[in-house]
Amino acid sequence: MITTGSIFVIGSMIAMWNIPQHNNNVLSDAAAIRSKYLNSVTTISDTPMLVEDEQRILNAAHDELNRFPISVGVDDSQHENPDWETILHPGTEALMAIHGESYQQKTKKNLTPAELVSVLSGDKLRQDNDNTKADNSEKSGVSEGYMRVPKFWDPPVYRVIADERERREETPNDGVRRYLGNFGSRLMTPTEAKSIGSRIPSKDDGGLLETIFIAIASYRDWQCSSTVESAFNRAAHPERIRVGVVDQIHYETDEPCSKPPNGSCEENPNQAMCLYKDQIDILSLDAALSVGPVFARHLGYRLYRGEYFAVQCDAHVEFVENWDDEIIAQWHTAKNEMAILTAYVSGVEDHIDVKTGKRTSKARPIMCESDYEGSGKLKHLRHGQQPEGIPYIHDMPTIEPFWAAGFSFGRGHFVVNVPYDQHLPWIFQGEEISIGLRGFSYGYDYYTPEKAACYHFYQRKDIPMFWENVETYKGSGYLGMNRLNAIIHMQPDSEKDKLWIRTDETKYGLGQVRDTKRFFETFGIHVETQTVEHHLCTFVGRPMQKKFIPYLRPDGMGIDYDKLDFKFVDPNK
Repeated sequence: MITTGSIFVIGSMIAMWNIPQHNNNVLSDAAAIRSKYLNSVTTISDTPMLVEDEQRILNAAHDELNRFPISVGVDDSQHENPDWETILHPGTEALMAIHGESYQQKTKKNLTPAELVSVLSGDKLRQDNDNTKADNSEKSGVSEGYMRVPKFWDPPVYRVIADERERREETPNDGVRRYLGNFGSRLMTPTEAKSIGSRIPSKDDGGLLETIFIAIASYRDWQCSSTVESAFNRAAHPERIRVGVVDQIHYETDEPCSKPPNGSCEENPNQAMCLYKDQIDILSLDAALSVGPVFARHLGYRLYRGEYFAVQCDAHVEFVENWDDEIIAQWHTAKNEMAILTAYVSGVEDHIDVKTGKRTSKARPIMCESDYEGSGKLKHLRHGQQPEGIPYIHDMPTIEPFWAAGFSFGRGHFVVNVPYDQHLPWIFQGEEISIGLRGFSYGYDYYTPEKAACYHFYQRKDIPMFWENVETYKGSGYLGMNRLNAIIHMQPDSEKDKLWIRTDETKYGLGQVRDTKRFFETFGIHVETQTVEHHLCTFVGRPMQKKFIPYLRPDGMGIDYDKLDFKFVDPNK
C-alpha cells in the first residue's frame, strides 16, 4: 500500500513533495508480469482463453487491484518514475501544427523573449529545471513544449488478459481499455465492468466500502483547499475518499491548494488535509501553462488509480453532510452499471447551510437545455442554463440526455474509458458535449441525482481566469474547436476539410456501442444545419423516464437504444 500522498510541481519554482515509500510499479519486468498471472491458469493453449481463466487471473491480482490509497508518486531527475511519461503540451502542439517548424519565430512577434522562455521552453516544463542554465537559443526547439505527467492507470493484469485474447506479443500500453471493450468497439461485459474498483474495510464495522476518487481542476482558486477539506469532513466514511487536484497557480503570488485552510498541520493537525494527507495527490502546474479546463481535467483523470467510483467537481464547492453515502445509494437505485449521475451544481445560497453541511432545499437542476452558439468556425453545441425544481421521481435518479462537467459521479471505468482529450486547447464551452457524446457512444447513460452531493460558490468577484494566457497560444483554440467537433462527428460536411490535430483519435474518439446519429436523432440535434429541436425540457423528466427505463438491459449494462424507437420533435412547432 502506498501511504504517502504527494505534491508534484511542473514549472521552474521550488518543488515540494514527499518521496513515496513504495514503488507503484509492482513488477517492471514484462516477462515476470506475464508469468505471474498466467501461472494461475493451467489451460492456456492455442484456443481462446475461457472466461473462467480470465477470472482466475483477476483473482490472482486481487490484492493489487484493491490497494488503496495509491499515490501516482514523484517524478524528477533523482527519482525517475516509470508510471510517468512525456507528452507534448497541447498549446505548443497546436502552434506547431499552425506554423510548422517556424512556430517559435511566429509566436515571438507577440511575445518578448523572456515570455517565450517562461512559457514554451522545455526547461520550464520540467521539474528538475534551472532556467539560468537553459539553452534558449533558436536551436533548442527540439525539447520545447514537452512535459512530464503521470500515466493513465493501467494495471498489468489487464494487459496480460488483453494480449492473450488478441494473441499478440506483449503490448505495453492501454491494457485496461483493450480489456474493457477495446476502446468502445463493443459494450463491456458485466464481469469486465465489475473488475474495476477497489473496496476497503470500514473503520466502523469492517464491512467493505466502495472507494471514491475526486478529480478537481483548480485555476488560481483560493477556495481549493476548503473544497478538499469539505469533501473529507462531510463524508460519512472519509477513509474511502481519495482526492486528486490539478493546481494551476502563480507560485510567487497564489496560495497553493496544498496549504490547509486553517493554518499549518503543525498548528492545527486536526484539519482533514492533515489527517488524510496520504489520500491527497496534488499536481501543481505553473498557471502560465494553462490552456483551459479540458487539459487541466485531462491531467486530473491521469491521477485516478482504480477507485470504485469517480467524481468530478469544481474547486469551489461545499459538500453536504454524508454526501458519500447518499450519492452511492442513489447510484445503486438506478440499477445501471453504466449510470452517471451528473448535473450543473446549484449555488450555495438557499441550498445549504455552509456551517453544518445541512441541505436547505430539495430543488435540483436537470440537464435538458442545449443549443448552438457562436458563429462561423467557432460555432458549437453548448448546454445552457438548466431548469431547477423539486424532483417528481423519488425511487431512483431521473434519466436525462446530457452530461455536465460541474458534477459527475459514476463508476471508475467511466474515467478510464472516456478520458478528457489531451489535444483540445482553449476549449471551455463545448467540453460537455465532447465527453457526453463519447460516453454515450461507449454505452453510458446520464441521470440527475434527486439529492445533490455539493453546492457551488457562484458570484465570486475578482477571480483570475485561464483566459489570461490566450495571447500566448493565439490561434490554438481554432484547432481545438475543429478537433472537438470533428472527432465526435459534429462537423457539417462543409467544415470537414478544416485543419485539426488527428493524434490519438482512437484514444479520445467515439466508441461503437452506439452511433452518434442515434443520439442526434433521439434528442433533436441537427448537425448539418447546426440547429436543435427546442423545448426538450418538456420531455425530460417523467415522460423520458417512462419511455427509456423499460429498455434498460436485463444485465444492467445500460439502455438498449437499438430497441428504443424515439425521435424528439419540438412540440410547439
